Amino acid sequence: MYYVYVIKSVDKSKIYIGYTANLKKRLVEHNSGCVRSTKQCN
Repeated sequence: MYYVYVIKSVDKSKIYIGYTANLKKRLVEHNSGCVRSTKQCN
């Protein structure tokens, strides 16, 4: 099953929209800055 997500950065007020099969893993990646599209928020 795939999930569609909307993540809002508290610090930068940016919004990220995407989809993933592993929502828990994706949130960890987002918060750690492992993904190129979210590195600008760190």
